[in-house]
Amino acid sequence: MRSAERSTKQQFRSARNGVIASLLRSVQLSRSELSEITGVSPAAITEVTQVLLQRGLLAELPSLSTNGRRGRPIVQLQLQASHCYFVGISVGESSMPMVLTNLRGEVVEHHNLPACKTPSDLVKAASNAFQKILISSRIPRSRIQGIGITISGIVDAKEGVCRYSAALNWRDVPVAQLIATALRIPAWIDNDANAIAMGERFFGKARDMEHFSSIVLGRTIGSAHFMHGMLYRGHTDSAGEIGHITVTPRGTLCRCGRRGCLDTIAGGFALRDAAKSAGLSIRTMRELEEMALHGNAKAVKLLRNAGTSLGIAVASLVHLNNPQCVLFMDFEGFGNGVFRTATRQAIENNVMARFLSATQVIFSDADRNLLPRSAASIAAFEYLNSL
Repeated sequence: MRSAERSTKQQFRSARNGVIASLLRSVQLSRSELSEITGVSPAAITEVTQVLLQRGLLAELPSLSTNGRRGRPIVQLQLQASHCYFVGISVGESSMPMVLTNLRGEVVEHHNLPACKTPSDLVKAASNAFQKILISSRIPRSRIQGIGITISGIVDAKEGVCRYSAALNWRDVPVAQLIATALRIPAWIDNDANAIAMGERFFGKARDMEHFSSIVLGRTIGSAHFMHGMLYRGHTDSAGEIGHITVTPRGTLCRCGRRGCLDTIAGGFALRDAAKSAGLSIRTMRELEEMALHGNAKAVKLLRNAGTSLGIAVASLVHLNNPQCVLFMDFEGFGNGVFRTATRQAIENNVMARFLSATQVIFSDADRNLLPRSAASIAAFEYLNSL
């Protein structure tokens, strides 16, 4: 009996997830369309949508005409974006953005927290910003269902603990518990790369993809992978450390203690240091790209070497995971210049033809809300998964 009940719950949950995912991708759908898209029986779709209607997550729109044909009018269903809201916080070593999003991942409020050196500083700043967001948005606290937090470093998502952040010099900090206690709302934490992949899966460019890899181009290089529609975390929740793949044995010493890691060649920190050593005065990657565009041989060499190393590492990833898409999120502002061109060329030159033809490569510029919005998607996922 217990096994049968468990199976029934799993089937309901699978059907519910399919309905929600479909309505996140489309503005409105009928029950028959949902059944066709999800492959779930009409009876199961009716059961799931009825539960979601009763809870207020769905709304029925005015019936559509049947164009004179017999039968019931077609009723369209739509997610109620304003049914609930989620807070997202991007924790880093500089200014920390906080956003409030609705159920569709749309940002309705934005606030910047000051840089926080200690966990207690973060709790205080988050509490103050949260009160300001409640006042400015005029949204009742009761409709905010969770808080998601991203942090650069090693994160134990299950326990809600930041195990180590080099940028903040934090070790074993129970960030989720601290924020949840202070704000009296459930909170979850994950690393930047996983959060971005989750955000793109639910609200962004990967909504139609079951298998994809997300590459984060920032001060360091991060990655995350969705397989069969689920985030792949690995045996010890540490999957995705592409930045520490060795690309040049006996190369530059990395902060991890090993030499020749991808981070030491293609990461923003490394490129700025390399540019300085080469006598190039830059503040941003866009400036380095501009130098390359105007024929500066040193800038061209740095960017081409970085892009080629990244592309080779990603080519190996494609062979291992066979994703539908590799989605690059550019936080450094390279633009469509030497770095991206070199990365694409290296992928194309090092991936077998049958993989290359089946793998889409997309570069996107990251906007200011991407990380906190991705953080909010963590809370949205947990909330929807608990229904």
